[in-house]
This record gives sequence, structure tokens and C-alpha cells, in this order.
Amino acid sequence: MEAFGNETKKHFSLENAVEFKKDFFNRKRLFETSDMHFNVYCIGPGQENPLHCHPNSDEILYFVEGAGDCVVGDETFAVKAGDLVLVPKNAPHSIHNLDETQKMVCILAQSPLPCDHVAVK
Repeated sequence: MEAFGNETKKHFSLENAVEFKKDFFNRKRLFETSDMHFNVYCIGPGQENPLHCHPNSDEILYFVEGAGDCVVGDETFAVKAGDLVLVPKNAPHSIHNLDETQKMVCILAQSPLPCDHVAVK
């Protein structure tokens, strides 16, 4: 995945990177360094980022817009704009936009790299 920002594009507005898809949530890389991914998840009404884990990477989520549920391990958090969630290494996690009309925007950092993505059933 190519990063939206880079060494020559070090500054931009998040609103210019936010992009929603009709049938599935959209993940966009904002920046990538040798040690970290910094992404935005655009989760439309009723969409979700399915349950998965990162065996070797921690993740920090910051909810910019919208509301829904964030599952981390055995816990479920009701999240809204302004909330932060820590996802430790190897913890199964997912994000659900439960609203039928409002969009959800979440930015997140993942480190260290590589950040493997493993689906959890």
C-alpha cells in the first residue's frame, strides 16, 4: 500500500485523505517509516474492520468521527469521536460502525514493523 504522505509531502489535511467505499471499509496509509505505519480507516454506516490480530505489533486507535464498538480481546468498548484504544500485540480486535447513517473515521499507529495481519475466526 502506497502512503498518502511521504518525504516530499510531509503535511496535509486529514480530510483530503479520507475516502469511503460503498461495500467495505477503506484502509489508507497516511505515513510509513521504517518503524511505524500511520493509517486512517474510513468505515461507512454498518461496515466493519473484521476481527484480526497483529502477532508482533501494537496498535493505537484514535476515533476522529462517528461512533461504534471496538472489540479488543474479550472486551468491547463503545467508542466515539475523541476516544483512544490500545490494542496490544496479538490481541484479536475489530471495529464496527453500528450507525445506519453516520460515517466513522479512525486513525491508528502500528509498531514495530513488519505488522503482519492475521484473520481471526
